[in-house]
Amino acid sequence: MKNSNYVLLSAVIVALTICITGCDTATKNTKTEVITNPLFAIAPTDYSVIAEKALTQLANFDYDAWGQMLADNVEYSFPDGDNDTRTKLVGKAAVVGWWKGFRKDSGISSMTMSEFNHFPLDVTGDPKGGAVKGFYVFSYFSNKMVFRGNNVGLRMNFVTHFNADKKIDRYVTYYDRTPIIKAMGKNLLEKK
Repeated sequence: MKNSNYVLLSAVIVALTICITGCDTATKNTKTEVITNPLFAIAPTDYSVIAEKALTQLANFDYDAWGQMLADNVEYSFPDGDNDTRTKLVGKAAVVGWWKGFRKDSGISSMTMSEFNHFPLDVTGDPKGGAVKGFYVFSYFSNKMVFRGNNVGLRMNFVTHFNADKKIDRYVTYYDRTPIIKAMGKNLLEKK
């Protein structure tokens, strides 16, 4: 994991720690201490709603509706390397086209995403490693998939970034691809 991904993942861990310890303290005491961070603030929850809606459309194979939520210059990064080596799709046509091909080439018959947890953040400090300021949603969830009759269940982490028009312009994903590759019998990210 390179700097930008490390900074963003660290921000989520800090936010979770603040939420958990802050929530616990608030229930025990009547005084609540406000803790701030100069690098980020909690973002409006509507970004979480948009992020989950987009993931639900992806899980339903409704790629055209999902594509309407993407910016023309969207970047989609797979979890097959670090910031410099991972497979990355650039542009709405490339991202939507890859996913349409994935459905056909992978033999996937269903995806069921559930148990969503979303952490919307407004990154206001200067992120490192190519990350940009702005609104992010850190999501982790369960995904139950069926490939050619083979069941695969994973916990997945998606980091979604939004542009000024609330369109998704970046996805950075983190999950273990090994069970998916095994169920498909091939690695669709390998160069042919």
